[in-house]
Amino acid sequence: MKGKLETELNRLLDDVEVDEIGVICLQDYRNTPAWQQARDMLPGTKSIIVLAVEIFPEVVKYLTSKKQVGELAMRDLFKRNERVISGHIDWEAYKIVRRLHNLGFSALSLPAGDAPYDSRFIEGAFSYKHVAQAAGLGNIGWHSMLITPEYGARVRLALVLTDAPFKPRTLEAGKLPCIKCGGACIKICPVKAISKPRKGEEWNVDKYACANYLNAAESCAECLRVCPAGKKYSI
Repeated sequence: MKGKLETELNRLLDDVEVDEIGVICLQDYRNTPAWQQARDMLPGTKSIIVLAVEIFPEVVKYLTSKKQVGELAMRDLFKRNERVISGHIDWEAYKIVRRLHNLGFSALSLPAGDAPYDSRFIEGAFSYKHVAQAAGLGNIGWHSMLITPEYGARVRLALVLTDAPFKPRTLEAGKLPCIKCGGACIKICPVKAISKPRKGEEWNVDKYACANYLNAAESCAECLRVCPAGKKYSI
C-alpha cells in the first residue's frame, strides 16, 4: 500500500505542467518561520510543493516605471502576460489540490496572483521564495527575488500545502550570480532601495521605499528587467 501511494504521489507531480517543481518535507524545517506559518494555515501540513513558471524575456524587456500620462505604454504587455502566467500556475496548483483530495488528503493552494498580503508591513502570508530556495529551485539575489539557474529571476511562484507524505524533491540551485554581476539591480533602482548585502545578509532592500515608488509609478520592475541571470542572459 505504501509503495502504491508513493507511486501515485510521484505520478501526480510528474503530471504538473510547470517549468520547475520542488517539494520540501516540513519536518526538516521545524525551526524556521515556514513551519509555524504552514501549520497555522493547514494544520497537519507535512509537505510543501513549490511551482515555478517562466516569465518570457520578450515581455520583460519592456518593463519600466517611466510613463507619460496618456502615452502608449508597452509595459502593459507585461501585466497582461503576468495575468496569464498567474492563471496558469494557479490552475496547476488547483489540479494538484483536487487530485490530493481524491486520494484522501487535505491541501491548500497559495496563489501566484492576489495572495494574502499585509500592506502595513509589506509582507505576504508566506515566503514563497524561501520555500523555493529550500527546494533547490534557485537562490535569493541581492534584489530579494529568487534567481533560478535556467530563467534567472524571470519566474512566478505558487505553493501547495498538504498533509500528504511526499518525499523531498529538490533541484540543483547553482551558484548565486550576483557577485559576478556586481549589482545591475543596485545601479538601476529609481529610488536606490537596493544596496549590497552586508555580511550575514541575503539582501539589503528598503521595501518601504520600493513599495511607495511602485504604488506611485503604478508599475516598476527595473531590477527584474536588468537582472542578467539565467541561461538566456548568462553573465
